[in-house]
Amino acid sequence: MTGKLGWGVIGIGDIVTTTMAPAMTVEPQCDLVAGVSRDQGRADAFARQFGARFAYTSYDDMLANPAVDAVFIATPNVFHAEQVVTAARAGKHVLCDKPLAIDVPSARRAVEACAGAGVTLGVNFHNRQLPWVRDVSRLIADGLIGEVRVVQLQVASGPRHYDNWRADPEMAGLGTVHNVGVHGLDFLRVLLHSDPAEVMAMFDRAPGPGGVEMLALIQLRFQNGALVQYNANETLRDPLNDIVIYGTEGRIVGRGFTRSRSDGQLAVLTASGETITRYPAPEAHRLSLAAFTRAVLAGEEPDATGNDGLRNAQICEAIGRSARQGRLVPVVY
Repeated sequence: MTGKLGWGVIGIGDIVTTTMAPAMTVEPQCDLVAGVSRDQGRADAFARQFGARFAYTSYDDMLANPAVDAVFIATPNVFHAEQVVTAARAGKHVLCDKPLAIDVPSARRAVEACAGAGVTLGVNFHNRQLPWVRDVSRLIADGLIGEVRVVQLQVASGPRHYDNWRADPEMAGLGTVHNVGVHGLDFLRVLLHSDPAEVMAMFDRAPGPGGVEMLALIQLRFQNGALVQYNANETLRDPLNDIVIYGTEGRIVGRGFTRSRSDGQLAVLTASGETITRYPAPEAHRLSLAAFTRAVLAGEEPDATGNDGLRNAQICEAIGRSARQGRLVPVVY
């Protein structure tokens, strides 16, 4: 493979046109080759806007293009896993937008297809690329605040009102959990260096036909003993988007930056005193794209992997099961 990765994109909605496609045009190791839309006019407009050389209405036609080395999948959630499998069979590397799948068997099938084809699978959990996540993960691993006992977390977008596929559980799976909640579930694993063992969840509406939840209150017990209170929502005005981590030897407070596009500050309190560090918002999607591209070109494992996507699907499955059954449930891995 050359020093550049040729990219094809399927699904040219807002996430692509506002973040990923612009990143592909400026990252030196990326070459935006093609885009796919069901509408030829939209595909042509996308190609003109971002300088792609090809515009398709057929995913298979794009995958047959030898200039496409990797695909970014940004279609409705229900299609992700099957489109990953199709790309793997065509010998293409895959960066899939979250979630990898809306159910565990589909996520596992996607991971196995890529492993069997010898291609790289990554998931766009871009928040794990944020500098504060990496810094806090290191501080916790170094034991700066002792053993983590309790984490309080909010990840919220502000009020949203969906009139598209995101409001349909057949297409979206879960609602706010799959839209915004998956990011916190992923970076909690990075911060705590552990996986959830059991969960209890309550939604603003029961899971099932006719709509999706827009607010989820989730409690998790991690395998290392840490307890988490997690508020993921797309309904509340003026969300704080804070994280508070209580350890046996100190406390870490992150203000205003559990979403990737806002500035924030981190306050670390130990017996030695308190330090405050400000973190301007980086282009997290670009960081995610660049990290995946470097990994593929170097023949290394990406961050996050397909297995991270599978693990996230297993946690989401337990969250949905808990909300339906109204009880504490184990996470099945």
